[in-house]
Amino acid sequence: MTLAERVADFTANLKPSSIPPDLVEKAKVTVLHDLGVGLAGHRLAATAYAYAKEEGGCGAGARGARLLVDGTPVTAEAFALATGALVHARTQDDTQVAVSTHLGATTLPALLALADRAGLHGADLLTALVAGYEAASVIAEGGADVSTARGFRASSVYGPFAAAAGSARLLGLTAGRTVSALGLAAAFGGGTNQTWVAGTQEWRYQVGAASRNGMVAALLAARGVTGAPDALDGAAGHLRAFTGTVPAPADLRLGEDWRLRRVTYKPYPVCAINQIPVTLLTGLARRHGIGADDVVAAVVELPSDDAAYPGVDAHGPFRDVGGTLMSLPYCLAVALREGGIELDDLYGWDDPALMDLVRRVRVVPADLPRGACRITVQTREDGTRVAEHAPDPSTFDWDRHETADRLRAMAAETPLTADRLERFVEVVLDLDRRPVRELVDATITEPKE
Repeated sequence: MTLAERVADFTANLKPSSIPPDLVEKAKVTVLHDLGVGLAGHRLAATAYAYAKEEGGCGAGARGARLLVDGTPVTAEAFALATGALVHARTQDDTQVAVSTHLGATTLPALLALADRAGLHGADLLTALVAGYEAASVIAEGGADVSTARGFRASSVYGPFAAAAGSARLLGLTAGRTVSALGLAAAFGGGTNQTWVAGTQEWRYQVGAASRNGMVAALLAARGVTGAPDALDGAAGHLRAFTGTVPAPADLRLGEDWRLRRVTYKPYPVCAINQIPVTLLTGLARRHGIGADDVVAAVVELPSDDAAYPGVDAHGPFRDVGGTLMSLPYCLAVALREGGIELDDLYGWDDPALMDLVRRVRVVPADLPRGACRITVQTREDGTRVAEHAPDPSTFDWDRHETADRLRAMAAETPLTADRLERFVEVVLDLDRRPVRELVDATITEPKE
C-alpha cells in the first residue's frame, strides 16, 4: 500500500468509539484554545472577513457557513480562508512542534464550514479533527524538517492534508475517495517561509488557504475526481518534490501512537520557537530582579534547526508584526521590559530604547535536543546568569481548566461579554454532545435571524 492508502484506510474507518477518552478531551481543549485565541485576535482578521463577505457572500437560500463573531453566511471556501486567518491572527494557535505545523488553523476552518452549513454534530467534528491531525502529522514526519530547511512553510505544505483527511472523514468518504482527497491535497499545497524574512503578511493567510484547499480536495473527491494514490511517495510525488527524497516506508502505528497527544499550546502571541525562551527569560528575570536596563548582553542557545528558522535571529528593521513575532531578540527584549508579551507589544519597532535592547540579544545554534534552550544573561552588576530548559512533553500541554483560565485572562480582547465567553467555554467543552451550530452560535456577538 502507498502512504496515502495507509493513511486513508485509517482515517476513513476511524470511529468515535475507537478514540481514547483522553484524545476526545484533548480535541475539545484544542478547539477551545484555537478558537479562543482566534476570538482574542479577531480585529486582526478584519481584512480576511471583509474579503469573505464581499467575494464569498451567499444569496438567499444558498447553503452557507456562518462566519464566527458576526454570523454572516458565506461560502465554505470563503469561510475557511477567513477563519484560518482568524485562528492564526495572533499566531497563538496550537502547534505540532515535531513537524513545525499549525494544525488547528488548517483543520478547524474546513470542518466548521462543512459542519455548520450541513447541521452536523460536534462528535462528528471531533472525530474528523482527530483524523486530520493524525493524517497530517504522519505525512509530515517523513519530510517536514527537510522541506522547512529548503524554505517551505510546513503549515502550507502539510496543512492541506489535515483539512483533506478531516473533511473526507466528516463527509463520510470511503477509503478510496479519501486517497483521492489526499492526492488532490498534495497537488494543492505549497508556500514558503520568506514571509518571516520580509516581514510581510502572507503567513496569516497561508493557513486559511491550506484549509480551503484541503477541503476543496475532499469535496472534489466526493464528486469522483481522482487523485494519484502514490501522490505522496511516488517517484514524482509530494515528498520527493518538497524534500528531494522519499523516506523508506515506516511503521506508522496509526491508532496506537496518537500524534494529537503531542500538540501544544502557546502562552504568548509569538512564534512557537520563541515560547520557551520567553518563558525561561521572564522566570530568570523575576527570580533575580533583572530589568531591561540591567542587561549588557544575552545569548540564547537553540537547537540548530530552530536557530536557523527564517526570522528567528532577526534584529530588524521591522515593518510589521510578521517580523517581530518571529524575531527572538525582539520577543526577549519585550519580555525583559514588560515581564511578558501582549499583542500590542509587537508593534514597538519604532521605539529606540526597545530596539537598542533587541540588539543586545543574540541567537546561536547549539548541540541541543529539540525543545531545549539555554539563556545566558550578562548584567551590569551581578555578572552572568544562566537558565536552561530540557525537553519536557508536558510543557504547554494544558488541561481544560488552565486553557479556560488563560482565555478568561484575554477576555477584554475578545468581542464577547463575560457571560457569552462563559457560554462559549461551556459549549466547546461539551461539544461531543452538541450540534456544531451551537458552537458557532456561541461565538456570535449579535445572533442573526
